[in-house]
Amino acid sequence: MNRFTIEHVLRKRGAWLKGTRGDERAATARATLSRQIGAQYGNFEALRDALLRIEFGASPEALAELAQTLGAVALLDMMLEAELLTHTPSGHLAIDTKARRYLTGGWLEELAWLAAISAGAEEAIYGQVVGWQVKGFTGENEIDLIMRRGDELSFVSCKALRSELDVNDKKHRNRLMDAVHEADNLADHFGERGEKVAVLVTTDLYDEVRDTARYQALMGKAAVLDVQLIALEELGWDRLVEAFQSILSTVAG
Repeated sequence: MNRFTIEHVLRKRGAWLKGTRGDERAATARATLSRQIGAQYGNFEALRDALLRIEFGASPEALAELAQTLGAVALLDMMLEAELLTHTPSGHLAIDTKARRYLTGGWLEELAWLAAISAGAEEAIYGQVVGWQVKGFTGENEIDLIMRRGDELSFVSCKALRSELDVNDKKHRNRLMDAVHEADNLADHFGERGEKVAVLVTTDLYDEVRDTARYQALMGKAAVLDVQLIALEELGWDRLVEAFQSILSTVAG
């Protein structure tokens, strides 16, 4: 029996788990939907944005027509099956708070957890607040995903951002750069030498036509800080699991 747990390892590092973590049963129940969102993120992005603009609900017929226009009929059907859209007294469909959280980014954390388990993590938790104490100072961080193999940990920050990178959009570029620095901070704060951190992001960071990175400074910064970037190109299930296997293999080595 393995004597290590994520909680045990963090305790030795002056940190501890706080509150509840992501619901693993819910993530398992929504596994097929989360995987399809990753595989069809472009269609999902358009459908999600349209759904979130519907404040008081829409008729089932209108939603079906919208999904048909966006090429996202299968995704809408899966959302209905997962009960992410609820019926209002008037018979329309609306999104509640929990569903809104899933659609705006919770699905990516759940997908990351699913991929971690499939990649061979001995333990993985997501959506977890970690408390810490350093030289008499205390604080906390919410960590999207923590994976463990043996007594070594790795950390993943999940960012559901716009898929298309506009080089002139300073806000989007800053959010990507901030994500890399945030992951590096997790490594400094909770990690040990040789352990890996990664950023899982829904933005397309590689130009296949020109065979080059779309955001050179971001890739350079990630390389300097030893932060692994997992972008839109790797959101398909098989490639995502391979990316997580790479993280875990590095940790194990």
